[in-house]
Amino acid sequence: MGGVDFVNLPVSTDIAEMAVKKNGIRGFEVLHRQMQSAYDRLTEDSPDKLFALGGGCDADVPCLLYLNEKYRGDLTVIWLDAHGDLNTPEESATSLFYGMPLRSLMDVKCFGLLENSLPLSTSQIIHAGGRDFDGAEIAFIKESGMSSYTVQEIRSDNGLLKRAVDKKHSGHIYVHLDLDVLDPADFPNTPLPVDGGLYCKEVSSILNSFADELVGLGIYEYAPSGARQAFVEKLIQFGLTL
Repeated sequence: MGGVDFVNLPVSTDIAEMAVKKNGIRGFEVLHRQMQSAYDRLTEDSPDKLFALGGGCDADVPCLLYLNEKYRGDLTVIWLDAHGDLNTPEESATSLFYGMPLRSLMDVKCFGLLENSLPLSTSQIIHAGGRDFDGAEIAFIKESGMSSYTVQEIRSDNGLLKRAVDKKHSGHIYVHLDLDVLDPADFPNTPLPVDGGLYCKEVSSILNSFADELVGLGIYEYAPSGARQAFVEKLIQFGLTL
């Protein structure tokens, strides 16, 4: 993109390597190598703000752990996602890290991917727009007291997330945006669409409400259709203003 310096990090396309399981996670060695590479590059460059574009939600792990370290735990994360992403390797039916990234941020020693980084606490996280949780994920939210808000709660109260963030008293906010938080009738271009999501205009409103406080935005789970997507372009333009 003209005038913008993007850093592209290499990723493995070795299917056989990604199938090997370790620590209860398929493709553990690939994930470990790639996440460490991203984390090291971030640490070397030491940016104050991040705009990340990736494939799956797991690509946001090094970004968030880097920022949490940089701001010494003074970071609030709004995790916009239709899914929980809260399984442990023991709870996962597939052993795919795809369903574990948010939980891994809170238990880096257990997952072993970036185990020397500063983990996030449940008090730093706000899960928003979820509607497809596994039983173990629901139990974790209840037991941990992690903030979680449904689409209906957000839609019925425009200031809900802003007040929830204000209660955290954090000076640094990061929005993780999994595009499947959107209703597929409004935005169908995601690998795992789930009915009953937020509308594009609602997500735009959420981002705009935090524009002056954001230290980062990550956009994930986009399935290109070959046609231009005005909303994706709008999100990218927003991210470039950080």
